[in-house]
Amino acid sequence: MATDSTVSAVLPPIEPLLATRIRCGDARAEEELIITYRRAVLLIALARTRNRDTANDLSQEVLIAVLKALRAGQIRDGGKLGAFIQGTARNIINNHLRSRSRHPEVDIDGIDVEGTDPVQKFESSERQRLMREELAKYSITDQKILLLSLVDGHSLAEVADRLGLSHDAVRARKSRLIRKITKKFQGRSQ
Repeated sequence: MATDSTVSAVLPPIEPLLATRIRCGDARAEEELIITYRRAVLLIALARTRNRDTANDLSQEVLIAVLKALRAGQIRDGGKLGAFIQGTARNIINNHLRSRSRHPEVDIDGIDVEGTDPVQKFESSERQRLMREELAKYSITDQKILLLSLVDGHSLAEVADRLGLSHDAVRARKSRLIRKITKKFQGRSQ
């Protein structure tokens, strides 16, 4: 992290009349300011952020803010221009670092995003509709056998106890129902 004394050492000296020339609208003075301070501000931003792209963005932001302030006449003493640039850089970089800590960047490649494919969703709902229609053709007892064993996960012995049927009858009915349903839907897409 750069301290104020190291920052001062990085910033080059500047012509005292530069602030006045910029305030008066001299475009060459603005270019001179940018050429003189761009590298120094970039080095400060790079030292603080340790990211070249971010440092480039921040150094541009700093120089734009300084130019706006000079055009608005906020700095009248050209001798204080270096300190003003240094303070502006410190404030903008600190604001960036604070906002980044509140909203840390996340590697998007590490995130699994579950997208819904409308075709898959439609096909799934169509399969469910067809299955409901097919199950509606069977007796209530057969529907309960499939519901309790396949959906709820009860053993055939538990299903037989709940429905008051023998274990063999439940096993035979379930087997027959699954065979019929499988045969009915065998040629359809997955």
